[in-house]
Amino acid sequence: MNIPWRVKSATFKLVDLFNAPRFLYFLQRHVTKRSRITQLGISDDWVRHGNTINKYKASCRVFEFGAGKNLAQNLYLSDIIGTQIVVDLNPMIDLDLVNTARRLLSEKCQLRSNEEIDSIKDLTYYGIDYRAPYDASDTDFEDSSIDSCISTNTLEHIPRESILEIFDELHRILKPGGIISAKIDYSDHYAHTDPSISLLNFLKFSETEWKLFNHNCHYQNRMRHYDFIQIFDKLGFKIVEEEATYDENKIPQEIADRFDTQPDTWAATSGYFVLMKDPIHHPFLKR
Repeated sequence: MNIPWRVKSATFKLVDLFNAPRFLYFLQRHVTKRSRITQLGISDDWVRHGNTINKYKASCRVFEFGAGKNLAQNLYLSDIIGTQIVVDLNPMIDLDLVNTARRLLSEKCQLRSNEEIDSIKDLTYYGIDYRAPYDASDTDFEDSSIDSCISTNTLEHIPRESILEIFDELHRILKPGGIISAKIDYSDHYAHTDPSISLLNFLKFSETEWKLFNHNCHYQNRMRHYDFIQIFDKLGFKIVEEEATYDENKIPQEIADRFDTQPDTWAATSGYFVLMKDPIHHPFLKR
């Protein structure tokens, strides 16, 4: 469904103003239909996470923040992971969508179980421990108790300072040599439903201008690939794999001019990292 981005922004502004996330979800499910599942393919991102976890032998206890509504990724990975601790800052899970995802995926791949999911507790059949509300920057896990962490298209929705706090906590709870497999979407999410604008359209605005269109219920931090590299380096992670992907060939000149002194990765529309915990030194922000 094509929606002019300014109309969408105005809708999000109203959702924030009236604190009406349920209304937003109603629109996504019944109007824009972006939360409905009628068919479901196996995402390349899920396959990549699975391959990475197997490659680094980090499949025993896996943590994910920003799981979303249908847990399709977690169901897909359930057959290769011992326990998945899956959290959201705010409760988002929709068990109807979870069951639809389970049914569609079971036709395409091996899942850990065939059990119907009628409650949060039933997720344990699939090795999934879902927790919400839950703050990933302040977990109750013991030091060095997690083998790996996965994140898919979540980090672009989190403010920079919160990202620092989350990754500081991840370094604490990861085992020495533990890994993070992270996919980040650097594109303007308004462009996902408005093909008339560039995937990098939001980069043309100043911080002050962007605040008018950037709302809590649809927050986009606009951070670039090199920003994340700086954060990961600062927190003592070793970047063992890195990829920047470029899917925008028609970058407006006014945007290019704003970034002409920055590393070329400013124009990436997505990125992927595998980070490894440095077992020797880490400058904890909390300590």
